[in-house]
Amino acid sequence: MNLFKLLWSFDGRIGRIAYAGGLLLNWVLMAAAMVGVMYLRENWTPPEPFNLKDGSLLVLFPVVVLFYWTLLPLAAKRLHDLGVTGWFCLLHLVPGAGFIVVIVLLIVRGEDYDNRYGPGAPNGALAPAHHS
Repeated sequence: MNLFKLLWSFDGRIGRIAYAGGLLLNWVLMAAAMVGVMYLRENWTPPEPFNLKDGSLLVLFPVVVLFYWTLLPLAAKRLHDLGVTGWFCLLHLVPGAGFIVVIVLLIVRGEDYDNRYGPGAPNGALAPAHHS
């Protein structure tokens, strides 16, 4: 799966490892954006409505929107892997619930077989062994 589809598409399924990797990438990108904003705050004098020296959070708004816009598709695809509608990813927007959602999605194992959101593990790699 390419990074664009991982972070921006609500379609398909991802497992726990892809979800954890996507979260890590998302947090690294968010931290880099925050460092950039802090650098600009110290070294650039923007026009008056955007003056960061006065503590304006206006510049942080797009960073936060991008953070959540990548967090929601990750959660939706992970929920699809559990066989659950991706709409539950909106729980990330509820204060305090987002952390719990992340923990649950990192721990709970997805469905081994195909579901309505996409195919299961390739070649049944995660499927339980069948004994005759």
